[in-house]
Amino acid sequence: MRVLAEMGLLLVLGLALAWLVGLRFDGVFIAGLLLAVSVAGLVEWLRPVAGLVEWLRPAQWSWVLCTAYLVIAVAVPSWCAFMPLIAYDTARLPALASTGARAGARTAASGRSPSVSRTAASHRSLADAMRSTPWLSAAARWIWVLPLIALWFARDTDRLQTLVMTLVALLGFVLGRARASSDEARRALLHAQDRARESSRATRSRIADIDEERAQSVRMATLGERTRIAREIHDNVGHLLTRAIMQAQAGRTVAKATNDTVAAQGFATLGATLDTAMTMVRRSVHDLEDDGTDFAAQIDDAVTSFDGISPGFAVTLANDIAKAPAPVSRCFATVIREALSNVVHHSAAHEASVTLRDFPAFWQLVIQDPGPAVSESDGSRTAAARPRAMRATHVGSRLAADGVADMRGSADELMRGMGLADIESRVRALGGTAVCGPYEDGWRVFVSVPKKRWTMESRD
Repeated sequence: MRVLAEMGLLLVLGLALAWLVGLRFDGVFIAGLLLAVSVAGLVEWLRPVAGLVEWLRPAQWSWVLCTAYLVIAVAVPSWCAFMPLIAYDTARLPALASTGARAGARTAASGRSPSVSRTAASHRSLADAMRSTPWLSAAARWIWVLPLIALWFARDTDRLQTLVMTLVALLGFVLGRARASSDEARRALLHAQDRARESSRATRSRIADIDEERAQSVRMATLGERTRIAREIHDNVGHLLTRAIMQAQAGRTVAKATNDTVAAQGFATLGATLDTAMTMVRRSVHDLEDDGTDFAAQIDDAVTSFDGISPGFAVTLANDIAKAPAPVSRCFATVIREALSNVVHHSAAHEASVTLRDFPAFWQLVIQDPGPAVSESDGSRTAAARPRAMRATHVGSRLAADGVADMRGSADELMRGMGLADIESRVRALGGTAVCGPYEDGWRVFVSVPKKRWTMESRD
C-alpha cells in the first residue's frame, strides 16, 4: 500500500512538472504516461517471490522493461517527465548479479532441456561478471540518468527545466532505495522471528521430552523401590511371622497334651494375633506389588520374548491400555505368552499381532496369526519348532512343552490344548471371557475382562 502511495505521489509530481515546464499533453505524452504506469505495474508484478512463482516471474525482465522505457525516452524527451517513477523502480530492483545467480541455480536444479541449461549457464556467467565488477552492478541502478543527460545536451533545451526534472527523478530514486532498504529489513526481521519461533518450539519440545523422560525415570524408580520393599517384607518379615505362627501352634499342642489350659489359651491368642499380622503383611505386600506393576512394561516384555525368536518371525504390538490393575496385567501377559507359544509351535505363520484396547466398560486383548496351521505329519515344521521351544521355555505353555506329536486323548483336547484351557481359566478367574478358535486361515485368541470389579473396589 505504501509503495502504491509513493508511486502515485511521484506520478503526480511528474504531471505537475510537465505542466509547469509547458509540455503539451498530446497523444505522445499520454502514451508515455500509460507506458510508464504499465512498466511500473509489471515491475511490481515481476518482483522476486519464493518458490515456483519466482521461477515463473524472473526478476531480470524488470530490468528489460525499465531499459526499454529509458531507450524510448532518449528519443522522446517529453517522456522524461515520468522519469521519477522509472527511477523509483530501478532503485527497488534486485541487483543483476543476484537475479542472474538465482535464475541459473533454479534452472540447473530443475534439470530442464539443454537449451534452457545453456540459458542458465549464460545467467550464471552474467552473475559472475557482475560480482567480479561490483561497480557495474551499482552503476546499472543509475541508468535512468541517461535520458536526462541526453536531454541536457540536446539543442534548444532549457537547462533549468532539465535540472528540475533530474532533481525530481533523484527524489524518486532516493524514495525507491529507502523503500528497498525498509523491505529488506522487514524480510530480515520476519526471517529472524521465524527462526526464533522455530528455535522456541524446538526448545519447548526438548524440554517436554526431558520432563517426560524424567517423570518416567522417577516413576520406574518408584515402582522398582515398591517392588523391592514388597520383596524384602515377604522374604524377611513373612518368614519370621510364619516361624512364629508354627511355634505358637506347637506350643498350643504341647499345652493341650499336658492339660495346661492357661498356656493353651495363651498360645491360641498368640496364634490368632500372628495370623492377623500375617494377613495384614500379606495384604501390604500385595498392595505394594500391585503399585509396583507397570502394565506397559509387562506387555512389552511378553511380546519381546517372542519377537524375532526365529528367523523371519515377528510380532506387532498395538497397545491402547495405559494402566490396568496388577491381576489384569499378569493375566494378559500370561495369555500373550501362552498364545504366542502356540503360534510358534503349531502354526506356519511368520508373523503375529497383539492388540490391546481400552473400552469404557472392559479391557480387550486379541492375539491373531494368519496361519496356516501345521499338521502332525509335517515333521520338518515340528523339528524346526522344537529349537524355538527350547529358547522359549520361560513361556510355560504346556501344549508347547509336550509337542504336537506327544499329544494324546480326545479330539477336543487335540483341538483346544491344555494351554488354551489355562487361558480360559485365568480369564474366568477375573470375571472375563476368552474365545479361542480358527479365524480365516489362522488362529485367534479373543479375551475380554470387565472393569466393574475394580471400579467397585476403588469406590469402596
